[in-house]
Parts: sequence; C-alpha cells; structure tokens
Amino acid sequence: MKIKKDEQTAINLFDTFKKLILEKSLQGNGYSQIIDVLNRAIERVAKGSQAPQLEARSVFQNTSTICFVNKVKLNAEEADALQKINHFSHSKGIWGEINTLNTSNMWPSN
Repeated sequence: MKIKKDEQTAINLFDTFKKLILEKSLQGNGYSQIIDVLNRAIERVAKGSQAPQLEARSVFQNTSTICFVNKVKLNAEEADALQKINHFSHSKGIWGEINTLNTSNMWPSN
C-alpha cells in the first residue's frame, strides 16, 4: 500500500512527538495517555480510516486536554512538536477551514 504525502507527513509528525515524550510516559502523569492517542492516530492514518488533517486536529485537541487535566507541562521542544501538529491540522484554504469548523462541532452519531 502506497502512503500519500499528507499521510506520511502526519505519521512523521506523530512519531516525532511520540519519541520526545516516550521516556516520560514511563513516569505516568498523563504521558502514557498521550502515547495512546498518538499510537491510535498513527494506526488510523496508516490504514486510511481517517484523513490526516482531521486526525492531527484530534491529536492536538486530545493532547491539549490531557495536558490541562493532568497538569502536564511540555518542554519547549515537545511544545514545538505539538504546535507543528496543530499547524498541519489546518487546511490551507478558506473552504477547508469552514469544513473543519463544521465537522469539529458535530457530535458523533453513535
């Protein structure tokens, strides 16, 4: 199976962030939850079951929530990697951003 450019970019961003926090995940404090989010995101994007930008948006939102709730403080390098994921999650056009806004404000059907 050939992986497209956006899918590969998303997986690379997730892997980079994962490598930065992997050692801290052994300490707990929410880092293991972030690793779980990243593993699930990598799997979804690799299988093609989720669009890379939407999965990146999900990773950013879930990671931000985990950091807030568990009072996790990312260092500068980790925060930069998370910011790159956030930047990737945004579409480059106005219609893409409007679509992202519409889909991110919908409740799941199940």
